[in-house]
Amino acid sequence: RCLQVENEHVLKSMKACVSETLSTLGQHFGQLLELALTREVQALVRKLDASDDVYTMESTTGNLFSLTQEGAPLCRIIAKVDGVLCLADILTDDSHSEATRAEAAAVVAQVTSPHLSFTQHLSSFLESMEEIVTA
Repeated sequence: RCLQVENEHVLKSMKACVSETLSTLGQHFGQLLELALTREVQALVRKLDASDDVYTMESTTGNLFSLTQEGAPLCRIIAKVDGVLCLADILTDDSHSEATRAEAAAVVAQVTSPHLSFTQHLSSFLESMEEIVTA
């Protein structure tokens, strides 16, 4: 429709409206994407928390580690769904295999990395820091 408009004032107004609409759409899409990722991470953390199977635990912690490699937004999501506390439980439980505990340590290291700007998830994590470091 913009190509058929010759009036510059109307054209500028239309472009501004289209730009604003696309910007709003982008924001909403970003929120939708974050919600979907949060649900997926929650499912992984629940699976990890409920599993007694060594293979499932190793593959799930591996999946979480892969997600941490995608950057700070996914690390924040993992921390927000209490993934850090679930992983801390694995680290401090000697009944888990060394491989599972190593994967859990790798995820915790990524999520608690000092280069990440969010820290609100660390307060409950700090309570069990001595046990985690020992593990």
